[in-house]
Amino acid sequence: MSPFPTDMIPNILCRLPVKTLLRFKCVSKPWGSLIDDSHFVKSHLHQSLKTNNNVKLFLDNGAEIDDNAYAVDFDSLNYLVQFPRPFTAEITKYRSRIIGSYNGLLAVYHREKGIALWNPSTRKCHYLPALDEDISMDHDTIPGYNYDNSTILGFGYDNITEDYKVVKMLRSKTQNCFKVTIYSQKSNTWRRIKDCPYDIPINYNDGAYINNAIHWVGDEILSGRNVIFGLHLNTEEYFEVPEGKRSSEDKKCGAYYCEGFSYMNVGVLGGCLCVSRDFSSCPIEDHVNIWVMKEYGVKESWTELLYLSRNQWVTNIFHTRAVGYARDGNKVLLDDGGGQQPAWFNLEDESSHLLCIPGAPQLVSTIIYVESLVSVS
Repeated sequence: MSPFPTDMIPNILCRLPVKTLLRFKCVSKPWGSLIDDSHFVKSHLHQSLKTNNNVKLFLDNGAEIDDNAYAVDFDSLNYLVQFPRPFTAEITKYRSRIIGSYNGLLAVYHREKGIALWNPSTRKCHYLPALDEDISMDHDTIPGYNYDNSTILGFGYDNITEDYKVVKMLRSKTQNCFKVTIYSQKSNTWRRIKDCPYDIPINYNDGAYINNAIHWVGDEILSGRNVIFGLHLNTEEYFEVPEGKRSSEDKKCGAYYCEGFSYMNVGVLGGCLCVSRDFSSCPIEDHVNIWVMKEYGVKESWTELLYLSRNQWVTNIFHTRAVGYARDGNKVLLDDGGGQQPAWFNLEDESSHLLCIPGAPQLVSTIIYVESLVSVS
């Protein structure tokens, strides 16, 4: 019998879950070196993204003091796992929250303790250095447990320089602007960039990463016009995302005129930019629409995905954001960013039901991530 061809081993291993690979590192030194190799790490990640395997739903406890984090397989909602969080929670103190996910890395923010890059699959964590005092001392902080409109955050990946980056905007006490710093994983340093040319008077969600840029909802400083804007992670230039139609041809609320909305949350759904439009001022029915930009940067590609009435929806929708499609594409998981129970919305019959994971907290904020071997530093 001929020996097993060694060149087949990487091709087989890159199809296995991270937990199995971490155990296999102990088989031999060559296997350990292979699994740690950066080329193998990329191959394993590429295989997971191509096949949509190893995709997890992270459950971030938004209502209780809990030092554990939870995750389940996103397709089956089974195989609950729990692991210690990078920042411990204390009674009457601030809780940490996940501000973004990419390639298996989660960025975690704690108002007092800082920011960490965390790979929950490998259990590795890297705590980012503190900001320079001249920036942090000028921060116009606002007391609160969760989101505030003085600290704006985002996490993404510069695919040109292959560098993971964190963006932190701090409202200045002395100037009418956000001072912006950007963290580079490669250099492990923060650096000042141009001030943000937009105001963010209401902050219900962290930045959404797609197409090498992080996106937020804000207002033009001079006109007050509500817009979706982005920051390109390589050029470090701000830009405005083209807006879609102001009104829907099919007004489900029944109002003759219903165009007075505000953008609430921007996100990524099925690889496309999406946004929540809040119609609190609708004369007929208080509701929210979610729109999806099917082709990035093309205003004509904005498509209305779903309509939610606040009177009929099964959970809070004041800060509604779309998390992800079910594998069959017929349902969308929605949540409000924490403190409420996420729910599934059926796109075919417009029915809904709450997300319930046995053994896990029910009032959670959710985010999708893929298991990977990507290093945190």
